[in-house]
Amino acid sequence: AEAQEAEAKPQAEPREELDRICQPQGGEPLEVAGKCREVAAEEAESREPPEEFQGEAILAYDSQRYSFLEALCQVLGEPPGTDLSQLHKSKLGLDIVACFKRRPEQVSALGPRGNPWNRRYISCAQKQPEDWARFVGLYHEFLRTFVLENLRTGRLAFQASPTFRCHMPGCGAPGRPHRDEDYHHARGEVNYWVPVTRVFGSNSLYAESRRGLGDFRAFEIEPGRAVRFFGNQVWHYTVPNETDSTRVSFDFRVIREEEWSPASFSTFKLGMYYSVMTPSGVLPKSSPELRRLQEQYQCL
Repeated sequence: AEAQEAEAKPQAEPREELDRICQPQGGEPLEVAGKCREVAAEEAESREPPEEFQGEAILAYDSQRYSFLEALCQVLGEPPGTDLSQLHKSKLGLDIVACFKRRPEQVSALGPRGNPWNRRYISCAQKQPEDWARFVGLYHEFLRTFVLENLRTGRLAFQASPTFRCHMPGCGAPGRPHRDEDYHHARGEVNYWVPVTRVFGSNSLYAESRRGLGDFRAFEIEPGRAVRFFGNQVWHYTVPNETDSTRVSFDFRVIREEEWSPASFSTFKLGMYYSVMTPSGVLPKSSPELRRLQEQYQCL
């Protein structure tokens, strides 16, 4: 993820409460208290995904089955077949770039609020509910039939609304270098980054392949490919787009069921930021099973 969500409040240090919670009561044997402390400590920690999912991977998918480009054209209010990589050359795009060039010196990048296609994406659910439903349906199908299998798990907590990006030439670099843990995201998260235009050089996302390696390079892939990476623990960032191609992409975070713990949802909650995907589909908000999971992972 490049542009940041609003910063969440820092997580309270859960271990501060462990000694108080786990003190022997009424002559309770010390070994019982010790076991209590071990269990509480485990639940207080956000678990990492397995090593095999911490590395970067480029994944091919069927762009005919998962027709994200066509769906996003509708969401963005663009005619079918529009070359989204050339949005900056449309009349609206030229106006936006020209306006950005007249910006105050302290404004270094065009943020999501200043990008009309970001605004269209955000407002689509209210203004064009049928177009939004089609895109979300494809997103859910991708999670159910592709991501579940890719991560070899039975259930996923997934970002309910994927994040949209439109990185135009001549408009600065949104966001700053970061790891997602900087914004209190759970350590068990895995990121999927899905461009619907060709990405290369400065229009792309830069990342290191493993935490601390510093081997930064841009992802360079064609539509029909996605990148899975451990954004929680690797630095990633954008630079000003100096290509002649707008990058349009979306991305989302998921947590495998095997990594779920109360700490995984201490900031970003099940039933709010996260929904739950199963082999049968998304758990409805009214589902008793979702309610049970919210109680189990302290999300109510």
